[in-house]
Amino acid sequence: MSDDTRRELLKSTAACMCCGATLGLAGCLEEEGEAEDPADDTGSDDAGGDAGDNYDFAEFDPLDADTWYPQLTSTYLDHGFETGSIDELDLFEERSEPHYGNPPEPIPDDEDEWLDPDIIDFSMVPTEDPAIYEETMQPLMDNIEAETGRDVEYVGLDNYAAQVEAMRAERLHVAGFATGNTPFAVNNAGARPFGIQVGEESFGYRLWVITHVDNDHINELDDLAGADVVHTDPSSNSGHLAPNAAFTDLGVEPGEDYEIEFSGGHDNSANAIFQQDAEVGPICSTCYARAQEQDNIDTTQIKSVWASAPFPTTAFCTRYNLHPDLQEGIRNAFLEYDYQDTDIADEFEGRGTWTEIDYNTHWHDILVNHEVNGVEYEEGL
Repeated sequence: MSDDTRRELLKSTAACMCCGATLGLAGCLEEEGEAEDPADDTGSDDAGGDAGDNYDFAEFDPLDADTWYPQLTSTYLDHGFETGSIDELDLFEERSEPHYGNPPEPIPDDEDEWLDPDIIDFSMVPTEDPAIYEETMQPLMDNIEAETGRDVEYVGLDNYAAQVEAMRAERLHVAGFATGNTPFAVNNAGARPFGIQVGEESFGYRLWVITHVDNDHINELDDLAGADVVHTDPSSNSGHLAPNAAFTDLGVEPGEDYEIEFSGGHDNSANAIFQQDAEVGPICSTCYARAQEQDNIDTTQIKSVWASAPFPTTAFCTRYNLHPDLQEGIRNAFLEYDYQDTDIADEFEGRGTWTEIDYNTHWHDILVNHEVNGVEYEEGL
């Protein structure tokens, strides 16, 4: 069968788009307990102007996967669909070992191996503007100083590899690693994940597949075959690794049914699709939410044609051989304080507290994605 024939067959075959179809690959969990009631408005009401004229968007219900897509991203954001319910964290199956790769290194018993710096170096997930979070995270850094008795210095980094290398070289002592980059930090740099940022009722993020509303020929995942598709970064979970696994499972194989182009980041992808420099692409939902606030993206002009259940978000980690007292103080600064009334919550869509996580348990689906993608970790630290 020729590539063109295969693409046409994919376009004419309806894939199973229910949540259960990607349960093992996209972190999908059954919804249990109560959730916020959906608003009375419909996706088409959010559009305004000519948005949505080419497609009749269904009334959106966060608890009904049949209404998830296609939808305007403005509808998603109005319903808080960029995150999952905090109750879903308790539904993860507990695991004693990681599915793939090595577990986090334990704190050494030998005191001679402990790292005891005068200044604690801290970094957030790399961005195009490395200093963007320095002022925002000041309340947290102040509490780290109070809990440890050490000064804290913010280290601005602009790429994932540099962040992993900095912790491996003991130039970084505590950091927030992006979801897909966390296993590299654990396996290559001695990172010990301990917490993720959450809101009062929400956690994590979703994988959305977004396109401009004017692209009336792209309304479901099958339509990516032969399209101009942009991924974000090779190590990104939502921007590359999870799509590779989940899309292939649903009948559209990245790299085979469409050529993969990398934008270099979620902000870049969101802007390229809004400006119609690219047709469609997978993106981290919370990254998209921040991008539309910072870059004046009109969310009524962008629709999503696929969405996953929630993944855990940024893993906050200490280096494994950091002095145990310092690790305890750092954990306390994250886990024992409420930052809801600070710029931290404002910057991160209401996520102003941290909750404890277990790498083996909560990163299981990400590790499955890495295994499916053939990701290899370097041996040793």
